[in-house]
Amino acid sequence: MNPLELKGVLPPVATPFTDDELDTEALKRNLEKYNKTGLSGYLILGSNGEGVYLNEGEKRAVLGAARQAIPQDRIFMAGMGQESTRETIRWVNISAEIGADCALIVTPNFYKGLMTFEALRRHYLAVAETAKIPILIYNVPQFTGVNLTPDLIEALSSHPNIVGIKDSSGNIGQLAEIIRRTPNDFAVFVGSAPVFYPALCIGAVGGILAVANVIPEVCVALKERFDAGNHGEAKNLQFKITPLARWVTAEHGIGGLKMAMDEVGYEGGLPRSPLFPPDESHRSELKALLEPFRS
Repeated sequence: MNPLELKGVLPPVATPFTDDELDTEALKRNLEKYNKTGLSGYLILGSNGEGVYLNEGEKRAVLGAARQAIPQDRIFMAGMGQESTRETIRWVNISAEIGADCALIVTPNFYKGLMTFEALRRHYLAVAETAKIPILIYNVPQFTGVNLTPDLIEALSSHPNIVGIKDSSGNIGQLAEIIRRTPNDFAVFVGSAPVFYPALCIGAVGGILAVANVIPEVCVALKERFDAGNHGEAKNLQFKITPLARWVTAEHGIGGLKMAMDEVGYEGGLPRSPLFPPDESHRSELKALLEPFRS
């Protein structure tokens, strides 16, 4: 995978469990269905993949199953950020050995008050220098409490092995500044589906979107309409996607995402404790949100 080809729509793939045990066969079945859509690739073990709840053996199993199911012409991005620089490097290179094309590195955040410009700059540069595959930066301040500034992203974007960013802040002004201040070949993905169309308008190369686990074809269609210059259709698809996207992220999180996957024929199942699914009383509102997408 040439990192300059990073673009399009990728879901941060949900990790299936059966009776709280990892179900790699269900993961492969989901990926085989996704392969029939126009998705550009997949983020494995991202935030929606519940990677923080998996032990080392389970993470290796997920990556291995994903490599078996993901075609070579699709992006295989691995979510590999850890709290320490040393462990981050180790996991990036494990993912490289298993066959990932690139790795997405979330900000360390346990000692968030000490995650200064310099601490984060040193961290990402050390990972980039030692990683066997290209890396992207992951900014998700609503989870980490650490927001990466355009100043820092600009400083990091000059490193040849730091090839892009997934920005899930939802801050379109900040995203615009990141795009303005980074090289043209630095791949800026938006991670917030409610601002997917505006992000494309200001130069994002694509979206890594939770809702693409549920309605991949519609997310791909929005990008295709935008690329074709059909802005009216792209904008209307954005309006159509946004309520469902909010339901499976901000309102109900991974439990809601997996419930929605089940509703449309993918294998979502239950999240791992302490996460839990929405109460069944919410299923009727989910069905109403999915109705516009049913053929």
